[in-house]
Amino acid sequence: MKRSALLSAVLTAALAVFLTGCSRNPVAPSTGTTMQPGAGTAVVGAVPDDPPSSDGGTPITRTVALTATDEGAITVGRFTLWVRKNSLKMPATITLKVTDEEATECQIDVQPAAANNFQSPVILYANTSDIANFDYSTGTMMVLNGSWQFASDCSAHPNQENVVGHFTTLSNVKLANANGKGKDKFTP
Repeated sequence: MKRSALLSAVLTAALAVFLTGCSRNPVAPSTGTTMQPGAGTAVVGAVPDDPPSSDGGTPITRTVALTATDEGAITVGRFTLWVRKNSLKMPATITLKVTDEEATECQIDVQPAAANNFQSPVILYANTSDIANFDYSTGTMMVLNGSWQFASDCSAHPNQENVVGHFTTLSNVKLANANGKGKDKFTP
């Protein structure tokens, strides 16, 4: 009798495991496709026009098209431009370009030219972690406005090892020291 009860219990447990393993969890998401619009889930992916390089580094040029309400970040070499939401007054195409990944100068082009006047500042970050002897006490950015001039709203951050500038218009930018002196200091 004990053997029969044990055998029944084992068979019942095996049957329960088998049936449970073959059933669908009632709270699991539906993976089947349906013929009705709006029913089920949809996944949309966009292939970028300029995918990142396959060697693991950042590209030396990148162009993005943004609408007036878009937000986006563009990275080339050591430079990252963050266009915050609603910064643009009109749709624009922004191109960043460096000569190589370690360049300390970045070329920036905004088209149409009328779009290069932002409602709220865009933020440009320059990673300085690999620049020997970069002096964060005087580190800054310079902008090309006919000639190189120091950026007005720029600061160096030794803990983050970067220089950050806030700009309402964009032009070519390069890293520099505010005093530009001293042979142990970074000079572009």
